[in-house]
Amino acid sequence: MKSNLLNSKRMMHYAASAAAFLTLNNANGAVVYTDLDPDLAIGGEGGEISVDINSDGDDDFTFFLYSVSGVGTYYGINFTYDVKIAGAAALNGNEFVGSIVTNSGYSGVYSPILPTGEGINIDDAFAEGSASLAVNLAVSVSGFPYYGYQGGNWSDANMAFMGFRLNIDKDHYYGWMRISVSVDATVITIHDYAYEDVANQSIFTGQTATAIADNSLIDSKIYSNEGTIFVNLPSTASNSATASIIDLSGKLVKTETLQNSTNALDCSDLPSGNYVVKVTDGDMSVKKQINLIK
Repeated sequence: MKSNLLNSKRMMHYAASAAAFLTLNNANGAVVYTDLDPDLAIGGEGGEISVDINSDGDDDFTFFLYSVSGVGTYYGINFTYDVKIAGAAALNGNEFVGSIVTNSGYSGVYSPILPTGEGINIDDAFAEGSASLAVNLAVSVSGFPYYGYQGGNWSDANMAFMGFRLNIDKDHYYGWMRISVSVDATVITIHDYAYEDVANQSIFTGQTATAIADNSLIDSKIYSNEGTIFVNLPSTASNSATASIIDLSGKLVKTETLQNSTNALDCSDLPSGNYVVKVTDGDMSVKKQINLIK
């Protein structure tokens, strides 16, 4: 996913509010931004995918699809039903922005869609557990459709922001994910995410760098071809930028200094598979997951 996160009108609003917000929060931290290419998407019965936000080898959140179907009788009339649910769960003590709600004896997390430029910090409510994002219900009588319902606050959401915090020991790390959910609750797509890697520092939805200015590293081109990973840097990058290659267990397997605008990293010694490439230049960084095929 590559896009301009904020249009010009939103940038003016964002800059005005962020100036005061960041002054209060002494923004000495660094926002770690990950652009997923390709996007992580799940579809179909029983689909599930987990996300390790900070690449420490522990899954932080999982997204899943499941369905329940059956038959019943109501006043002597036989009917069938099929329920599809798209959901998410916070793992290992982490939390979503939201609250616990109870409906018909069922308790779960209500995680609202956040607007662009929304601050995520200690003042928000957070909840741990599972959240139903979208529901699709179909009831048939004698083989004919009788009743249908599609709902949930994330139903038909397109590149919408979900807030979270990672809880490590007694520290909190705030972040956002941008996801889409199909209206029929059969597909979930994760486009990108970011978190503040200094404990207890605030972050805005859509923020990709510590400063209000755009993170120029998001214009980097990172891709693989056979046993080589290519990193093409924007013209604003310094000659001391680095690339770290991390496997999906969180292990650092290779580090290279990027001294040119176009860099070819020989990874012929690494097995084929998925890796996270983290490019760092000063207080800016960007991560991208790539598939290395030799």
